[in-house]
Amino acid sequence: MVRVVTTTLEPTDAACGCDDPAPEISPETDRQRYAAVSRALADPKRLCVVEILASGERSVSELSREAACQIPNMSQHLAVLRSAGLVTTRREGSTVYYRLADSRVLDAYRMIQTLAHNPAG
Repeated sequence: MVRVVTTTLEPTDAACGCDDPAPEISPETDRQRYAAVSRALADPKRLCVVEILASGERSVSELSREAACQIPNMSQHLAVLRSAGLVTTRREGSTVYYRLADSRVLDAYRMIQTLAHNPAG
């Protein structure tokens, strides 16, 4: 025998018992941006780079050495992080140094760690 369960969904205001209106859905362009940032943080090696850069700027060769990653691969990872706006650069002669673009990048990584260690459910 198959049992069918139906549920009536209440509006967000009633469900939470508050008078605030339900949050608006983000525009598609914003969601595209959120997805790009999420993809940039969805790689273990790039998360390693975020951890390293949390203690200060590094050159590509320093990052490659510390993250145990070949320079061409590290350059690709850094390009993804830079494209997502998570790291910035400065040039000194022929050396390019990378640093976190904002302290919130590290906050986001810490949130990911918290969610991974304490999944809801």
